Amino acid sequence: MTINFREFAHREDAAMALADDLQNGLTAAVQEKDRASLVVSGGTTPAGMFRLLCQRNLPWSRVTVLASDERDVPPDHAERNEAMIRRELLQGEAARARLVSLIPPGEIPGFFDELVLGMGADGHTASLFPDSPDLCDALKSSQTLEWLTTPSSPVRRISLTPRALLQSGRISLLFFGAEKRAVYEAAESGTDLGEYPVRVILRQERAPVTVYWAP
Repeated sequence: MTINFREFAHREDAAMALADDLQNGLTAAVQEKDRASLVVSGGTTPAGMFRLLCQRNLPWSRVTVLASDERDVPPDHAERNEAMIRRELLQGEAARARLVSLIPPGEIPGFFDELVLGMGADGHTASLFPDSPDLCDALKSSQTLEWLTTPSSPVRRISLTPRALLQSGRISLLFFGAEKRAVYEAAESGTDLGEYPVRVILRQERAPVTVYWAP
């Protein structure tokens, strides 16, 4: 699959471009199906984009939002992705969107109109970490969600599986900095999913992928 790699001079420009594309994609989905679904990653990288997207004119009451993965911490914990999504994205009119929890699992759509993922410096995406002892099972899983642990974190995580992630109309990969650019280029050239789990997204032919990168 040809990946659309979009390079921007500034991170704010990348965030703005992604917000534009999500607005267009979600609006089109609602017009076509009367509903739209949006999966987003946690962490600090997408926060600026969330603050832009929540101000966009969208039929928010028709949009379902969920995280790509979640930490097994209380709902109001600072490290809970769901809490970050509420704080940064579901503000103003965007608060009318329906947020689906992963812990305990809510009613997860069978298809995602828009999927926004990040990538770590180790090549992980969602909670598919290369050093996780549960990675192999998660990569092969026929389920929607799988629990994973990783030596780099004391908190176990739940993640959408590759099978679920690839049930998407469009996938956006947002990451910043020279270090992650080098990781991305290494991941793009190889095939071992265990080495760089982000290859689950890069080495598939089911959903179009657009990368948004800035230094």
